[in-house]
Parts: sequence; C-alpha cells; structure tokens
Amino acid sequence: MADRIGRTLVAALALWSTSAGAEVVRLDISSREPMNDGQAVGAAGPFEILRGKVYGEIDPAGPRNRIIQDIARVRRAAEQAVRDRFLLPEDATRIVREADASDILRQTPPPAKAMGGTSGVAVLLVDTDRVAGQIDERIYGQFLEEINHSVVDGLYAEQVRGQGFEGKDFADYWTPFGQDGEATLVATKFERGEQSVRLAARKGATGIRQGRLYVEAGQTYDGSLWLHPEGGTLAVSLRILSSSGRELAKRPLKTSRAGWQEVGFAFTSPVTDPQASLEVVATGTGSVLVDFISLMRKSARASGKLRPDLLAALKGLAPPFIRWPGGSYASIYKWKDGIGPAVSRKYNPNTIWGGYSDYYGFGTDEFLELCRQLGAAPMIVLAATSTDPAQLEYALEWVHYLVDPPTTEWGRRRAANGHPEPYRVPYIQIDNEPMNHKLSPDQYAAIVNLYGPRLREIAPESKIVACGQKRSNDMNWSEKLIDLAGQNFDVLGAHNYEYEPENYATGVRRIEDYLEKLVDYVRLSAHPRIEIAVLEWGASRTYDWRAGLHAAGSLLSYEKLSPALALSSPALLMRNTTDDPEWRSWIYHDHVSWFAGSGYVAEKLFRDYYAPRRHAFTSGTFKDIPNRAEFFDAISQMKPEDWTPDTVDAIATSTADGRRFIIKAVNYDGARHTLLTRLQGPGVPASATVKLVTVTAGLDEANSLAEPDKLRPLETTKPYARDMAFELPPYTVAVVEIRAN
Repeated sequence: MADRIGRTLVAALALWSTSAGAEVVRLDISSREPMNDGQAVGAAGPFEILRGKVYGEIDPAGPRNRIIQDIARVRRAAEQAVRDRFLLPEDATRIVREADASDILRQTPPPAKAMGGTSGVAVLLVDTDRVAGQIDERIYGQFLEEINHSVVDGLYAEQVRGQGFEGKDFADYWTPFGQDGEATLVATKFERGEQSVRLAARKGATGIRQGRLYVEAGQTYDGSLWLHPEGGTLAVSLRILSSSGRELAKRPLKTSRAGWQEVGFAFTSPVTDPQASLEVVATGTGSVLVDFISLMRKSARASGKLRPDLLAALKGLAPPFIRWPGGSYASIYKWKDGIGPAVSRKYNPNTIWGGYSDYYGFGTDEFLELCRQLGAAPMIVLAATSTDPAQLEYALEWVHYLVDPPTTEWGRRRAANGHPEPYRVPYIQIDNEPMNHKLSPDQYAAIVNLYGPRLREIAPESKIVACGQKRSNDMNWSEKLIDLAGQNFDVLGAHNYEYEPENYATGVRRIEDYLEKLVDYVRLSAHPRIEIAVLEWGASRTYDWRAGLHAAGSLLSYEKLSPALALSSPALLMRNTTDDPEWRSWIYHDHVSWFAGSGYVAEKLFRDYYAPRRHAFTSGTFKDIPNRAEFFDAISQMKPEDWTPDTVDAIATSTADGRRFIIKAVNYDGARHTLLTRLQGPGVPASATVKLVTVTAGLDEANSLAEPDKLRPLETTKPYARDMAFELPPYTVAVVEIRAN
C-alpha cells in the first residue's frame, strides 16, 4: 500500500510540476494522518494528510520559465509552496479511478464544499484587567436603500400597489371588470399626477380590482380614495373579497359635492387571507374619476406607516444609526417630492433599480420617524454628482428643512408637516460612489470642497461623510481624497463587497488588510481626526450560511479594528423575495411575512452580545497537544505547530462594569476545532455562569419563507473555570457569555 501511495503521489505531483514548469526529482514523506477523523469525502472515500518535502528542478531555459529573473527567490518561493499539506485518498487508486486528480490534489479544499482539514485549537488568552481598546457601537449600523422593494411594498405599510395610476401602473396592478360599462385610464390633472381612472356605467356595474391583498382576522384596516363625480347617478363602493370570491367587507363611498374629494373607509376582516382582493365598483348610470387609493392596517397608519413585522425585524438589530436613502438611489432621489400629504407627493419610478412604481409615501419625515422608533441616529445621503450650483442649492435646502428652526422658511414647512422642532441629524453624506458617475478622485474632492464648508455653516453639529474607495485595491481614491479635501469632511465611508461566495473567509482578510492600510494613512496624514467607516459590505451574491460566516468574520474584524474603524453598515438590508435575485440581503420578505438572511442571523447574535471593551483577539488554529495548559503556561518558549489561517477567529470583550465577559468566535472550516480560553488577572470572577450560544449549518443552508427558523441560535450552559475549552463544530458562529455571580 505504501508503495502504491508513493507511486500515485509522485504521479499526481507530476501534474503539479507540469503546471509549475518544474521536474520533481525527490519526495520525502515525513508523516501521514487521517483527515476529518477518517470520514469519507464523496466517492473518493477517506482522505489522508501527507506531510513532507518535494524536491524539484527548474529549467531556466524552459519557455514557461523565461520570466524568471531571480533564481534564489524562486527557490525560496518553491520551498515555501511545497511545505504545505497535500490531501490524498487512503485508497490511492481512486485518484485515477473515481476522481479527477486536478480536483483532489489541492493544497486546501474548495471553501464552498463541505471538506474539512485536521481539527485544531485556537488559543485566546484574556487578561481581564488589560483593555486593548474600545469597540465603537456604531459598527453595528444599518443601511436602508430603496432597492428591490425594500420600502415600497415592504417596510412602508401601504398595501395598494400603483395607487395613483401613473406610468404603467394601471396595466401592471389593476384589472377592469363589469358589464354595461368600462374602466379606462384617462389623462387628467390631479394633484401632481397626470392620469386617473374613469368608471363609466350604463345601467350596470363596472369597476377595478387588485389582488394579492393580505388581511388578518380581527385586524381593522382603513384608508381612502379620491373621487371626482362627472355626472349621472352612480353608487360607488369598496369591496374586499376573499381568495375564493366571498365578500369580506363592503363600504359605500359617498361624495358630497362636485370636484375632487377624499372619501374614507374602514373595515375589520373576519378572516386571514393572504390573497384577498380589493374592488372599487360603480353601479348605475354615469361616470366618476378615481385616483390615489390607500389602504393600511389602522394600527400601522397610526404609528408611522411601518409594517409591524418588518419594524420588529429591524428592532432586532438595534442599529445605532441608519443610512438613507442610498446607495445609488440617493443620486436620483428628489427629496421635495417626498414631503407633505401623501396625495400631494409625486410619482417617481425607481429608474436606477428596475423602474418599479414609487409614490414617495416613505419620505424624509417617515424615515426620521423610523429612526425615532428604533432609537437610531439618521445618516442622510445627499445627491451631489457635480458642482452644479442648482444641484448644490437643492441639496442644501434639504438640510435646511431638517435642521432649521421653525421661524425660517424651511423650518415652517417642516412644522406644517407635523414636526416643529428641528431634527437631530448627526451625519450628512455627500453623495454615494462618485466613481459610478465617471468622476475622478480629484473631481469628487472638488465637490466635497464645495459642499463641505456650506454644510458646516448650516449644520455645525453634523458630521460630514465623504465617499471613500469602492474597491479594496483602490487605495488611490481614498488617499487622494484625504489629501485634497480632508479638511472638509469628518468621516471617510468606504464600501467593500465580497462578490465571490467561496471567499467568505479569505475575503475578511482582504478587507481587513486594506482597512489597516487606510487607518495608517489617515493617522499619518494632515487630517488624523478623520473617522473611517465601511458603509456598504457583505457577501453580496449569496444568502446561504457562507454569508453568515462572512458577516460574523467581518464584524469580528471590525471589533478588532475599532475604534480606528468607527462605523459600519452592511448591504442590502431588506428586499422582496420576488425581485431581482442578484443582490442578497439581511431581511427577505413577501407581502405577508419575512425571514432572516444568514447575515442577519450572525449579526443579530453578535449585536445582542455587544460589549465595548476589547481584551484579546486570535486568528487561526494550531495542532493540538496533550497538555493544553502549555499553550498558556509555556507560551514564551513553546513552538506551536501547523498554524492554519481561515479556520477560527475569536475576540474577547467585556462590559464597562467588568462583570460580563463576552467571547465571540467563528469557525469557517469544515473541520471541528476547539477554542481554548484562559482568564487571568485580578478581574477574574471567583464564580460565574457560562452560556454558550451557537449557530451551526451547512455552507449551502439558509432560511426561507417555508422554513424561517432553519438557522437559529442554540443555547447551552458550561461549567465555569479559569481555563475552558469550547468545541466549535464545522461552520459555526458562537458566543460565550461569562457572567460573574
């Protein structure tokens, strides 16, 4: 068997040497051990880990090696490369018989596959009286953009779609019906709209219907619509029908005069039905114009027009701040169209994210009411794509509306809309991703230098946020902006998505590397007071458990970098399940219910156990040893073996009173690892209760509307000791709470 393994390994290494342009001349195997506790991996069966050295020769004259300039450097690189472990099936004949050698012979298995290496240990020494840094709570912020029906047909509680019949809304959302009459779309001016629906009947009945209406038993719904009688003797009514066609409610809609008038209605649903219908019916002879139909749960209308279950989902994240309205959407948002009575607002299709209908029912005042209910600070993002004076004044008038006293023009308009006192707006951002508008860092710096001083005059209590780099390798953007405009902003907001789901672990390292460089650059610049933020981040192309592992790793990295990293907010926050699936999210909803994306699951767990004092951080795992205490007692002399990155990250924090210690950890790996911890110092509790909370799942597992709690935290208790060991199953996010008695 040993001879067979040797021959097969040499044959496999020949494939490697061919790709490397080298010839294998000698192979020394120093050790063999089973991988993953001897469990089978697919059809190839159990694997072994072989360690040793491969000796090769490189022909500098070979056509693939002509680029080589420094043979000594190549030798060092080659030696380093072959010191890593190789994986082989125990039955070595299967490398040819049942699998492609190019897939099996890897230095590490593909992250997205459930293949694990050798179990190891992560070591975390916690000095209870040494605080290494303060963790800024603002790294748990959120970012709400109008994209994929996050707000319209989502968080905003309005249940009628296409309520004003503008654009293609009549064709997209409404069905005309009836006999001896017709329902037609007509061009007519109403408020700021251009189209209404005419119901015309001739001794008959005609109407319009919209389905997919969700009603709950015992809930009261209210709303209104606008009618303009044109002549005749019509009786107009509103009907609510069940999915089977049974009438659930009927309310007369009576007008009292000529011209446009608002007519209200209310009803209590006797049943729960996710596919009910709303009808507006005209019976008799004559015609009437219909426009701007609204229907919500009465309790939601009275409490900010926010859908209760999605509001509760946001409360679960307890965001210290929320960034709005974008994102790319911020660059096209027309804030003046989103203030005042809902009927007087203007229809603006979301042209940047699919063109869907939006009547701006959720505008400035609604967003700030959301922030009030969540206890979150608002970050307002201005449209600022150029130095055009008209665009500048439009943006600054928004700031006046937000912060001016009620004795000013814009303060009076805010007061007329129900909020006399100025809003507290701690953050104002100057546009979003200027590179999307083909701007250079120099051009964007000119915009910041134009807007910044004016914003400081109008809103001296607000911090000004400028846009940092969009990609992790674009340090030039952020560095130039700091140099050219650093005196005119307070926060540098970079973005960093991981677009490749298989890099859920390595992407954390990539992002952390550039953030450390950015921290150093700011510290040594002429503007060291600038705070750094990551205002959009996440595994944007998956919502399975890889997104959760990436979120957990990112938040551990941000806690480690804080307070040099001051703020963060992932993206996307919310989306409708029926929309374009390209961009993934924290919260998924339809018109009835919602489920948590994997990023939400991981972030909520870490947010629930936020503690501001950082004590220690560890990354990677070592080979286990019989006497684990030596990892702590002999740390100055021992030589840890087989350090493996991208396996486990862990951080230790504590509350301000020092009575609760929190350890957060993530196991990115397909192997089970153990987190070894030791508490030391005068602050070690004499006795304590220990709670372990974990979420463990397969890489491709996720919640869904059918299984909203498939990924859920599990709680256990552990005996307390100064030295403790916590088992981390493959692909686990964990929190340990040590509470002094």
